[in-house]
Amino acid sequence: MRLTHNILLGLQLATAVSAATTPCKQHGCPCPTPHKTCAEQVADSKWVVEHFSYNASYIFTTPAHQNSHGYVSFDVFNTAAPSYTATCSASSSQLTDFFYGTQWYTCALPPAAAQAGATLQFKFNRPTGELGLNATIICPGRGQGTGSEHHVEATTHMSLACIDMTWTNPNYTFPSGEFYSDREVKCVPDSCVV
Repeated sequence: MRLTHNILLGLQLATAVSAATTPCKQHGCPCPTPHKTCAEQVADSKWVVEHFSYNASYIFTTPAHQNSHGYVSFDVFNTAAPSYTATCSASSSQLTDFFYGTQWYTCALPPAAAQAGATLQFKFNRPTGELGLNATIICPGRGQGTGSEHHVEATTHMSLACIDMTWTNPNYTFPSGEFYSDREVKCVPDSCVV
């Protein structure tokens, strides 16, 4: 399932590019398609999130001792650089929903993007479904010129479809070494707001 989100600056630059082609139309000649610069492509781009998954595990080794963790993972790329897919993942033990949108996690970028200085971080809020991205995208320089950095942020809300399974050991006795209970939650996007 794909999740896309427009970067807010895209609308302003797209308007500027179309306005620049207007004089050609006034003279009745066919207008050439303008080639966007890297900066214009970044500003007018979308993020595509694939393979999003949220899992939580609540294990009680005894009725009073809990060992619980949440995990989130997905792949993401920006349409300005579709061949550079980043892998994002994180784990948390902050009960009970594990991710509250308060911490940024670093994504793994392809080596060429990382060596050029690109960065990508995400934060996720499980109770609200908000996924935030914060990135530095590097546009290459011409010839010997230095490339340019573009800082972009995007946020979207996801509705997750979850399966919540709980198992309680009917024969639990202490200290048997067996788990008292095990709860597993597995979620994928049900729909997304673009």
